[in-house]
Amino acid sequence: MYSYMALSMVLVISFCLACNNVNAKSETLLTEKHHFFNFENMMLYPTFARNIVPTNSSYDGKTIEECPTGKVPFFNTTKKPQIEDFRPNSLNYHSVTLDTTQPTILHGGHAVIGAYDLQLQEKQYSLSGIWVENGPPSDMNSIFVGLGVNPGLYGDSKLHLTARWKAGKSGCYDNNCPGFVQVYKGKEYSLGKELSPVSKIGSIEKMVLVTIIKQDKSTGHWWLCIDLEQICLGYWPKELFSHLNSGASTVRFGGETYTPHGMDSPPMGSGRLPQEKFRNSGFMSRIEIINSEYNEIDIHPENMKINKGGNLNCYDLLYRGSEGKFNRQAFLYGGPGGKSC
Repeated sequence: MYSYMALSMVLVISFCLACNNVNAKSETLLTEKHHFFNFENMMLYPTFARNIVPTNSSYDGKTIEECPTGKVPFFNTTKKPQIEDFRPNSLNYHSVTLDTTQPTILHGGHAVIGAYDLQLQEKQYSLSGIWVENGPPSDMNSIFVGLGVNPGLYGDSKLHLTARWKAGKSGCYDNNCPGFVQVYKGKEYSLGKELSPVSKIGSIEKMVLVTIIKQDKSTGHWWLCIDLEQICLGYWPKELFSHLNSGASTVRFGGETYTPHGMDSPPMGSGRLPQEKFRNSGFMSRIEIINSEYNEIDIHPENMKINKGGNLNCYDLLYRGSEGKFNRQAFLYGGPGGKSC
């Protein structure tokens, strides 16, 4: 049984948020290719939105404080790891993912992601979520959205709503550089927010994050939406990208970890291997892609490839296809990490 993590319920906690100006005079988006984005033309919601969530949200009968007109919330942190921390070619980087293989352009993905606390050390990270990618290895464009434990980024070993983008030599986590345009004004939603409560090992009831990343057919921008109601927090403008602006060649679901040389690899998912089954393992369910026609459809095993390597006692992924009407397409993944990874 899932407890869907309605972020309006679980994210209203004492945490460091501030409001940031989004008018054209205060901040202009600039990438290495000198694309400019005019905040006077900022989109307030995607054209595909089924409903517009009012900004006067409530939690247990208490009104949520909003940012003043012209400002949006952002996570306040003094540490700002940039793209040099994305070490996919390092021997100390590991991932297990379920990847699309269709020779067609895609426009996003959806997943229900099990939320677990993990204990990590400084300079390590462990992420679980969705990636959209396009471009050659030398100029890969990518966006990640999901859950992250990253002490160097957040100053603790707790679970946070995490996003990351990269285009050539530009990119960063969350709002740590100009890029992601947050338009949702309620202060209970922001990239970098701590997620609580979390799932417990062995419990039938699981806490989850419902996540979707979807390209807007009309504008080409990549939107991040969360929760069952698809509350859209904001978007990455298409002008950031040289390849993702036209769509994604690959959509990936799963987890990745990194640790500095000389340290044990950190846990992933729940910290348990998928052979320990649903009560103990990390999981993703209701996995969908947004196809070339911009429709949300379930993935199919014949169109997916499991990517895993190294010591499978460290991390693994088990995917059998449909897991019933409730979970639909789903898989188990993760592991404890350790010295031999």
